[in-house]
Amino acid sequence: MKPEQSNALRALARNRSRAELKALFALIRRTDDRALLAAAAPAKKLTAKRRKSDPLVRELEQTLKPIMGPAREKADLLIEHIAKKHRRKLSYQPKGLADAARQLRTKFSDQQIRAGAESLMTHLAKLYGDRETVV
Repeated sequence: MKPEQSNALRALARNRSRAELKALFALIRRTDDRALLAAAAPAKKLTAKRRKSDPLVRELEQTLKPIMGPAREKADLLIEHIAKKHRRKLSYQPKGLADAARQLRTKFSDQQIRAGAESLMTHLAKLYGDRETVV
């Protein structure tokens, strides 16, 4: 037996009695390799099934993609712009675009929210579009 193998056996036998080891070896002899490897392999983490994302949120992400910044800032800009556009006071504090879409849906339709995102982008393009960039 190789030294690595005997070290592995010693590690296996560390806190087990002789009777437990005999039972374990008997189990190993009568079980096929595939089942043993499956039992010895680390358990796979159960990944939560991802919900299908909201089409409106995906559209907002694509529309607001040119804005450099975290989603929370994009959501703040969107809510602020829609509030100005519709002359309403909105005191939403979104955590991201999905949260902003959820909150805006209470007062506006999906079409109005999409139009607000597009108008925000055109407004920002008018404000900052004529700047020269260094290449």
